Amino acid sequence: MSEPTIAQRVNHIRKAWHEGRPAYGIITKAPGASLVRTLAGLSRFGLDFLVTDGEHGNYDEASQHDAFHAIASLGVSPIARVAGMGSEKWGIRVALDAGAHGVMVPLLESKEQAEDVVHRAKYPPQGGRTSGGSFNLQAFHLEPHGRTLTQEEYFKAANEATLIIAIIETKHGLENIDEIVQVKGLDAIFIGQYDLALSLGSLPQSSPIVQDGVKKIFASAKAAGVPVIAWSPGDEAKAAAAQGYEGLIVGLDMSILTRGGAEDLAKAGATKRW
Repeated sequence: MSEPTIAQRVNHIRKAWHEGRPAYGIITKAPGASLVRTLAGLSRFGLDFLVTDGEHGNYDEASQHDAFHAIASLGVSPIARVAGMGSEKWGIRVALDAGAHGVMVPLLESKEQAEDVVHRAKYPPQGGRTSGGSFNLQAFHLEPHGRTLTQEEYFKAANEATLIIAIIETKHGLENIDEIVQVKGLDAIFIGQYDLALSLGSLPQSSPIVQDGVKKIFASAKAAGVPVIAWSPGDEAKAAAAQGYEGLIVGLDMSILTRGGAEDLAKAGATKRW
């Protein structure tokens, strides 16, 4: 194995890929520094990244600033799920300036949109991201609890260290996937299986038309050398890893909390009401 680059040391998804293994993540919808510190503490059990949900969750600009630094300080990469192409394009700049190690962009449907995202998220000459962020450096640790990057190191490493993850979750995104994955600067694909099923008008997501779409997205990304991330809770994660997915989102904060609470109440003898 070659020596890791700075980007592969500070971004724990990159680190996992450098080590030849999938990266493991969790989505959090509920903001709070104490909650994300608790979740990021799962680093000792193999957690690599936490996705803060600014699309369907309750993460705004202020809570991102608090969360990203708390997450990164424990050796886990904070990834921002931004509001989406059609609603808040500047959410990309906000998240990266707050210290996100990457952005997940919902509803990405075309080559042109992918190129626009790359332009917003990458520094020149690869894109048009501007300087001026005052808080991002402290979220990039060369080792957990170690020193953070200098400004010069960040500018040199940022285009590799901050990931662009396109969420493909619509009929149009599926139709245009072969062009989307060819866009230089796109770092990974996340398959939004639930919304893809809705867009195709075919629930449940186990429907053959949906599964065929998932297989097409996966195959197109793989052919282009673009890593693919899956929503794969529970026992699904091992099967997804065996299929060759490079990223596995294994749970959701709300589900983890309610499942653990329900199990403890049951053990205590409480009666389930519905």
